[in-house]
Formats: sequence, structure tokens, C-alpha cells
Amino acid sequence: MTAYYREMEKLAALLMELCARALDLSPDWFADKIDKHITNMVVSNYPDQPEALEEGQLRAGAHTDYGGLTILKTEDKPGGLEVQTSDGRWEAVPIVPGAFIINLGDLMAQWTNDDWVSTMHRVVNPPRDLGVGSRRQSLVFFHQPNYDAVIECIPTCAVEKAPKYAKTTSIEHLEMKMNQMNDTPKFKDAETA
Repeated sequence: MTAYYREMEKLAALLMELCARALDLSPDWFADKIDKHITNMVVSNYPDQPEALEEGQLRAGAHTDYGGLTILKTEDKPGGLEVQTSDGRWEAVPIVPGAFIINLGDLMAQWTNDDWVSTMHRVVNPPRDLGVGSRRQSLVFFHQPNYDAVIECIPTCAVEKAPKYAKTTSIEHLEMKMNQMNDTPKFKDAETA
């Protein structure tokens, strides 16, 4: 796992260099913002589903990721990742053997003044007839910039429109998102349901 994490660090640095180039910035523009990154890696296990689930239940509800980008390695099994299109439809993400799935996170959206959007996504359950044998594992590398990295509109993204977001830091943004998550009710109260 440690060796895999180190390889994902290298890949994330390369992806951030490519992002800088695509944004008409110096290739090393993000380098001092990710050299002490506070990335979190998760191994997600989605077990077989031998029994029927509640209607509409998901393996992971709709959300965006908090950081700069996410590198996902997953298995090609029934059920899986879907992304929401700009017109609100949900589309399955194909699994390409030997490839990663890259999601942009909320901080990249803020850096780019929403020129690049954070990817709304969810994980769906397999069809009922494919529940047995649908166990999947995913390696999720949530690349988060340095805790003190200043997140403000990239100059090349403020040419045609004013910045939409206030300046923040990586850790302030992460803490705000975590607090929002903790304040969100997880279950309906029996008396109000």
C-alpha cells in the first residue's frame, strides 16, 4: 500500500503539471502547493449483495470530492461509478482495463473559478440479478494540496469574469467541508418522518 501511495503521489504531481499547462500557467505553478500535500487514500470495499436492497439505495450517495483531484482504481464489476452530466442525467463511467479514473475536486473548481467543475458522482448498486458476485474494491487517492496552500482564483481564470470564491487555504476548506458533513442529518428522526 505504501508503494502504491508513493506512485500515486508521482502521478498526482504529473497531473497537476498537466493542469497547469492546460491553464496557460508555468508547468511548476502547482508544485509549491502540493509538495507537502495532505492526501488521504482509502480502500473502499463494496460487498456482494445476496439480498434485495431498499428501492433507490446507493453504495455511495451523490457528492463531489473536496480536494484538487481524485485518482480512482477500481474493478469492472456490476454496479459502479456514475457521473452527473451538465443536464442532470447520470451516466455510468466505463472501466478501462489498466486505466485510472480522474475526478476534479472542489478546490480545483475554486482555483479555476468554475472553468473546470468538480465532478458530481455516486456509486450505484448492481442490478438485482447480478448482486451475487458483485463485490468490488476501489483504491481512492484523494489528492489534497498542502494544508497551508492558498486557494484563490488562478490569474488566467479571472480574465473574463470576477473571482466567484473567497480566498481560503486547503485546510480551512477541508475543515469547512468536514463540518458541513457532520452537520448533515444522516437519518430521519422517527418523530419527524
